Amino acid sequence: MIRQFYAALSHSTLHGSATLDLADPTLPNVLTQDSPAVEAMTDLRKIHPISITGDATLEQARTTMIVCGVKLLFVKGARGELSGLITATDLAGEKSIKTATGSARRVPELTVDDLMTKACDLEFLDYGKVVKAELGHIISTLKSRGRQHALVTTSKEGGDFTVIGLYSSTQIARQMGIAVVDPLKAYTFSQIEAAISQA
Repeated sequence: MIRQFYAALSHSTLHGSATLDLADPTLPNVLTQDSPAVEAMTDLRKIHPISITGDATLEQARTTMIVCGVKLLFVKGARGELSGLITATDLAGEKSIKTATGSARRVPELTVDDLMTKACDLEFLDYGKVVKAELGHIISTLKSRGRQHALVTTSKEGGDFTVIGLYSSTQIARQMGIAVVDPLKAYTFSQIEAAISQA
């Protein structure tokens, strides 16, 4: 049903010695473990996800991450579908050396397809549960799974899914006001826990 009438919203005015300040987007709200989980989610319906193709070289993936300031790239297939993910940890760790050795190639000869986590191996969170959760639930989920990132999806007819959000442990730490020295190191969660215990 289409609404025929929209009532005007009421206005407010300053009273007494009240002041009117402008919001400063450079000062983001500091989140806590009790904050709504959606406040820490990167909403991919509003922010364009950074992607790459599977035939790209590892150096191209690394350069894309550096230029775009991200630690994760979505890997798209020929039809534009999500075929996997590749992270900065994948590029910096032993995975590339082991993969090259196992396939009798040199590391520079590898492509994103060789190192990415394939879509069939990805785990994701249901948006319906995320909107009811607090940030502490997301932190516990990432830690329990040993992950630095978590995808958030909605389901479609036929059993397909659409990725609409992303959680990053590094981003969560920053939003909680925790300085992250080296996002590639696996101590992000210990930093988060230490900050929570001191709060």
